[in-house]
Amino acid sequence: MSSEPPRAVRAYLRRVTCLIPPRAARVVRAELLGHLHLDMLNARVRGLDEPQAWAQAVRDAGPAPLTALRFARTYTLGLALRWLLAAGLLGGAAYALGTHTPPTPAPAAQVSR
Repeated sequence: MSSEPPRAVRAYLRRVTCLIPPRAARVVRAELLGHLHLDMLNARVRGLDEPQAWAQAVRDAGPAPLTALRFARTYTLGLALRWLLAAGLLGGAAYALGTHTPPTPAPAAQVSR
């Protein structure tokens, strides 16, 4: 048994974490690799060889695009909402502190004689 996961597994991990911030992506990749490794070992116990077991573990984890969207929703939706809230608060504060000058009156119309 090799110490590093196959190239296909590393590619899968990169694809499922491509939409989340780098720090979170590292944590998610490590945790997901642990789950995939456990699933691979379970498949080995059922009689599959190592390459087949890794492939089965990845299939069981689900399609990369769908999994990536789930991780993005989990890890970035809160961030987006915080940014929107901060922008709203700052915009409201800027509006409240802004000086409101009355509009200048239009010039009087000149009447020709």
